[in-house]
Amino acid sequence: MSLVRRVAAAPGPFPLRLAVLSATAAAVAYGLGSALPHVSPVVAGVTALIAIRPTFHASMQEALRQVVGVVIGAAVAFASLQVVGFSTLSLLAALLVCLVVAARLGLGENGAIAVAVTVILVVGPTFSKVAVETRLLGVVLGSALALVTSYFARPGTPHGRALADVVGEGERIGQLLEHISGALADGEGRVDVRVARGWLNEAEQILARTVQARDEAADALAGARWSPMIGRADAAAVLDQVRITERTAATVVSMCRDLVTAAVSEQPLPPGLARSLSDVLGATAAAVDKQSRSARERPSETLSDETGPVRRARSGRADAAAHVRQIDDTVPLLLGGSLLRDADEISQILSGR
Repeated sequence: MSLVRRVAAAPGPFPLRLAVLSATAAAVAYGLGSALPHVSPVVAGVTALIAIRPTFHASMQEALRQVVGVVIGAAVAFASLQVVGFSTLSLLAALLVCLVVAARLGLGENGAIAVAVTVILVVGPTFSKVAVETRLLGVVLGSALALVTSYFARPGTPHGRALADVVGEGERIGQLLEHISGALADGEGRVDVRVARGWLNEAEQILARTVQARDEAADALAGARWSPMIGRADAAAVLDQVRITERTAATVVSMCRDLVTAAVSEQPLPPGLARSLSDVLGATAAAVDKQSRSARERPSETLSDETGPVRRARSGRADAAAHVRQIDDTVPLLLGGSLLRDADEISQILSGR
């Protein structure tokens, strides 16, 4: 089963899903803490709530770092107790050390504050060795439940979700190029300004979503060492596929900007060139769609130069180039050359060059 199909049955909105799971984890942690000896239910519940993350590998990092931070903070507070007794100053020392450790562990501002809150719960009122041990066990219990809950926070794997997203964007790129191809053929070289701006807006949205998928894929690759759910080779292949789609989307944005400029000038392309460019963009659209569909099973695998759509696009570019060489008007000449260059760039991207 492909990574994409494993993601297809996503049940319900993600924010609501996470809210329900977070509340459930906190309640279960509190219940277990109440039932188990020497475990603070309040600390367990709070830790479970603040340690949950949208992905398993992020929760794994958070849980381990939080336990380390709290243990160090509690140790400093306990040492202060032995020297000067419990006071605001000993709590201050524990929090300062805890925040420094959190910064060194790379928890970020929110993560550092979460650890500091837990330290206050652990070393707060009625500070004693028994109380600290009880609260530390609460931290461990809460972190463990947060870890388990994060496994179910989002369906599928992180790199599988990124692949599903980027395959969808690749198919949208193919559809957009197909629309542009049809418009050039039907309009006999004329492009409506509003239509061209709509293409540009759509292309920019596709690029923005692809960049977001790239960030998610990069995060999944970085988290491979933390999660048994993520195969490093699979995550690397997905990231490569996202980069292929990102480069393709950026090139299509460039195409659409040129078309907007041409539409504003109101100078049509020669009909022969318009038909040739339509054929080139149609073949390019088919190549993009073919590569994106194959990525469902084999992400990052590029197309052969002899693949049908790639071969048709190459042949069409040669015909269109012959028309471009016959043009004397500046605007059609520049537009035709630019579109051909961008179409060739997409072919090279899809062929792994």
